Amino acid sequence: MNGYLLLILQAVIFSFGGLMIKSVGTMFSPFLTSCLRFMIGIGILLAIQKIRDGHIHLTLLRKVIVIGGVCKAIHYLGENFGVMRGFSYGGVLVWPVQTIVVFLISVFLYKERTTLRTAAGTLLCILGIGMISWNGAPLSVFLESGFVTMMAFILAGIGAAGFSLAQKKMVMNMELTEMNTSMFIFGWFTTLFVLVPTGPHMTGRASFPAIACILLLGGITCIGFLLQGAALKTVPILIATIIQSSTVILTILWGVLFYGDPLSTCIIVGTVLFLAGILAVNLKAPEKKTES
Repeated sequence: MNGYLLLILQAVIFSFGGLMIKSVGTMFSPFLTSCLRFMIGIGILLAIQKIRDGHIHLTLLRKVIVIGGVCKAIHYLGENFGVMRGFSYGGVLVWPVQTIVVFLISVFLYKERTTLRTAAGTLLCILGIGMISWNGAPLSVFLESGFVTMMAFILAGIGAAGFSLAQKKMVMNMELTEMNTSMFIFGWFTTLFVLVPTGPHMTGRASFPAIACILLLGGITCIGFLLQGAALKTVPILIATIIQSSTVILTILWGVLFYGDPLSTCIIVGTVLFLAGILAVNLKAPEKKTES
């Protein structure tokens, strides 16, 4: 399947994340939720390997694998903490941060060639997503749960960027399920270091919606990043990150369709800026004709 379609499918799946995290928060703490997401995702990936190959492959002694797993743990710990402490839509702040970090690392660390048009398109996407995330609300709305919540989302965005960059580095040299399982194992261990000293972690009585949502979150952890890994084989990391940011638009769309949320001017303008940025980044410049 085309890499761009895989990323769009991933964005659709991830757009329901905030609602599910909120539901899980009625039963589990954000730290236990992060740990369980990894456990369920690892279980599914191990089952896929066992059914498909008859045995399990893991690669645990590579620095990029360790870094990728720790970064993904930072993403989940920060996002789950922020959403449960604040608002379900607060997670949209993760995507602009991720895009900025990936852009900076791609240009200055990996020395990827970036044209003026690509840079301008990336800026338009970041402005668009930022405007949608802001949605005209006063800053006090985002800071209502405290500065710590805002920092949690920023750390989550940095972690998400680190994981995507690690995936990109390894995706051509390692089978997808093996790569993700190996990274998730280190992510799981990282959450355990946070989980053990911060109990208790039951926030309420067991409920079917919360249990169903944690299982779905685990499935997203598995399937979503298999889709991302497959897409990164053919799609540049910066463009992939920008497409992932469309999660914000979808999250707003679900609110309009299912909850009757109004379409504000900020959302409309932000969407236009984002789509303009996507076109600027992806459309090829016309080739210059050579004189015969």
